[in-house]
Amino acid sequence: MELFNEGSIKFYADNVQNRSAEVFFNPVREFERNLNVILIKALKQDKMEGIDLFAASGVRGLRLSAETGKFSKIIINDIKTKDTVSKNIELNGIKNAEASGFTASKVNCTGLHFDYVDIDPFGSPVRYLPNVIASTKLNGVIALTATDTAPLYGKAKKACRLKYGAVSMKTSYFNELGLRILLKRTEELFNIMERSIDPIFFDVRKHYIRVYVRVARPAQDRIGFLYQCSKCPNRTVDHFDSCPNCGSKMIRLGPLWLGRLFDLDLVKSMVAISGGKEKEYLEALSRETEQVSYYTTDEIASYLKKPEKSMELMPNGTVLNPKGFRTSNDIKNILSAAGS
Repeated sequence: MELFNEGSIKFYADNVQNRSAEVFFNPVREFERNLNVILIKALKQDKMEGIDLFAASGVRGLRLSAETGKFSKIIINDIKTKDTVSKNIELNGIKNAEASGFTASKVNCTGLHFDYVDIDPFGSPVRYLPNVIASTKLNGVIALTATDTAPLYGKAKKACRLKYGAVSMKTSYFNELGLRILLKRTEELFNIMERSIDPIFFDVRKHYIRVYVRVARPAQDRIGFLYQCSKCPNRTVDHFDSCPNCGSKMIRLGPLWLGRLFDLDLVKSMVAISGGKEKEYLEALSRETEQVSYYTTDEIASYLKKPEKSMELMPNGTVLNPKGFRTSNDIKNILSAAGS
């Protein structure tokens, strides 16, 4: 093992970024962990009790404990690495953190109820959710990460149907499609427990989808379908069998989450306490509108067989794609504006 530094924390981990590592650590996700710290700082709750279920080296839980000032107690759990986590807690002199080593699926056996639960496994978080929901307080926050992006991004359709109960496909907005499918499945599992999700933040990259949801009381159904034209860029949440733009077949995608993806007030609070690249990301996110799906300048140019328009001419960009933009205009107006 080697000694690493991240944020205010020193910790031991293996310098191997794959599943064979005894104590896994992924330095690429430092930016995402920085956002995690900022989010917890921005929450109005204090004296929270939390648990990181798949801690590996423990860097996330250690940073949340040491850098946010929000936790009265945080359990840093991993069935394989409890001894290393204990060593890293001691190394940093953190008093409100505790190492544990139980199987993540048995979190409800602790008899505890948490204000914050983090689920960051290899693959899908879905099978852990029922026990996690039962162990999280009303208005508590659950952070979950899916690293099985192939099903969610439309590259493994059968796996998507089996794991997430949805139809996906390869699209220019694949990452939002995956995000909304993950949120849909999460909402379904919450509903079984007579709860509903309130998404407050997301960070989506090529190799993972990470979402933060608040545990809420049952709410109006926000699950539906997206209809994608098989030929042109048109997509809509309204049901059409044939595309209103070109007459081609519309493909039904989903079911998926059609509600909001983040809490704007929370994101603005995060902006106020952030800096650097994190602040740039959060400021861009705070400007996003709530339309379902986005278009990209290159897909529009490709369809029209014309030069690509500058993003400066397109309204309402998205953090999900540097060439992406959201708009309430219908496809005919979009194509007309891009072709002029």
